[in-house]
Amino acid sequence: MKLAYSWKTAIFLVEEFMSENHTTINYEFLDSAKNFIYEARETGKTHSSFQYEIMLFYSIRNGDIDGVRKALDLYKKSGLIIGHMSDNQSREIHYWAVATIAVAIHYAILGGLDESEAYQLSDQYIQEIDYLQTMEECIDYLCEKAIELVSKVKENNIPHTYSDLINRCMHLIHINLHSRLKIEQLSNALHVSRDYLSQAFKKETGISLHQYILNQKLDESQKMLSSGMTINETSYTLCFCNESHFIQLFKKKYGITPASFIRNPCPYIG
Repeated sequence: MKLAYSWKTAIFLVEEFMSENHTTINYEFLDSAKNFIYEARETGKTHSSFQYEIMLFYSIRNGDIDGVRKALDLYKKSGLIIGHMSDNQSREIHYWAVATIAVAIHYAILGGLDESEAYQLSDQYIQEIDYLQTMEECIDYLCEKAIELVSKVKENNIPHTYSDLINRCMHLIHINLHSRLKIEQLSNALHVSRDYLSQAFKKETGISLHQYILNQKLDESQKMLSSGMTINETSYTLCFCNESHFIQLFKKKYGITPASFIRNPCPYIG
């Protein structure tokens, strides 16, 4: 019975996700998945343990990277039986992968990941799934994306030690680091005056709003440089005035130049 409930939930979330995301629903796929529920009852076919699925999705929601890794390990060791949803093996693998992505995205949103970012990731994941041919490729891909999702949830989980206004302000900053952020834009989005927002932010956090934005951009720049992006690409992507200005600010905050940081990979410096 748990198996049937698990797939009913997955199907519901696929329908809900596609509807919210203005995506055309493939009812042939949904009917196939629903039919599987009843076939499983009759034939006794089983899926991978329901408890590992829940452990995985709850860990994504909670931003628990270690929990996701443990769940993935147990999930793979349990056998990963996906049942029968299509006579076409490749299509069956894709159906299973899309359903898994839909549920994972749902839990990531529940964990605090911005909805627009989550749906953009979902579109990207589903498009990339089209190019996967084997179950092994799908498993490796989904494991990689589960870690990526939980990492994003963890990054977006701002501690609720500040007022709602400041938490919302921080969230707006975090999801717009690749924009040329201005305090006026933030205050307009939050429906308060520029001066009020600046004063409230400084009072609660101890640093100016301008400095907080700069710190977040510089912290993000470390991740981008570590991923292989050039100094020029990083400076441009994060909307610094120019490369020289970015280098100057980076060195002032961290005590080394971006070039030195690239040559000597190390954990992110504070």
